[in-house]
Order: sequence, then structure tokens, then C-alpha cells
Amino acid sequence: MDRYEGTAHLEWWANRSTCLARLPVRIAPAAGNGARNATDAPPLGRDAGEDLQLLIDAGPHFTLRFHADAATEVEAAHSADVSQLRLRTGAAPDTDA
Repeated sequence: MDRYEGTAHLEWWANRSTCLARLPVRIAPAAGNGARNATDAPPLGRDAGEDLQLLIDAGPHFTLRFHADAATEVEAAHSADVSQLRLRTGAAPDTDA
């Protein structure tokens, strides 16, 4: 993910078999070690944006899935713009509970 710029999907998994959200995003480099900006593509409506915020509040760890099924774990946070997320690479907690 360090140098990738393009489209991907941001996924929020409740456990290993249940994906609760899959959002198309556009990834761009950001200042900071391992940080990227993700823009909703297409932009989310108000209700979907609120749902995404609830998921982030419940657990900010997402899977960022690229083409050819390559994936990495990221921590997501909203930036000042509601249609933008700040992504930072990092391991997700165990979701087997």
C-alpha cells in the first residue's frame, strides 16, 4: 500500500465469514509514515456516511482489498472532510471472538 494510488475496496468484517460493509474507495498518498487518504468513490449519501461512522466507532480496523485480491489491514479514521478517510497500515485485532 505504501506507493499504491488508485481504486480499492474498504471492507469491515464482523468475523472471518461475515463482511458487513464493502466500499469502493480511491487511494492517494498522504503525509505520514504508512498513511493514505481514501475518498469514497462514488461519494456516500448521508445515511451511508453515518453507517460508516458507526462501523469506525465500533472498530476502526478494516481490510483494504486491491485488484487481484491482494489485501492489507488498515486503521481508518475520518478526516476533516466527511467523504475522506485517513488510512494507516496496522494489524487488525483477532476477530474470532
